[in-house]
Amino acid sequence: MSYDSKYYICAFDTKNMAIYLYSILDGLGYKQFQLISTPCEIKAGCSYSIKFANIGDLGILKVEAQKLGVKLGDVYFFERKDGKRSVKKVVI
Repeated sequence: MSYDSKYYICAFDTKNMAIYLYSILDGLGYKQFQLISTPCEIKAGCSYSIKFANIGDLGILKVEAQKLGVKLGDVYFFERKDGKRSVKKVVI
């Protein structure tokens, strides 16, 4: 299983919130997160999301976001099977 065949994305209300939280996570040494453009299946427009491979890392996002007063957006699970990408909203 490659990193890109199954992964999670946490969307944010604003681009700045995603960038701010990502920069804090990166500064704390959490290298398992990536800052990406939000896929159009989730949200139209110019926005950023944080991508991660392990659902357990969502706990880290929640804790650090709470410390900073950043509101997490919706979380989605992406999976690629037989060349097709599926998206499911994760209840957090």
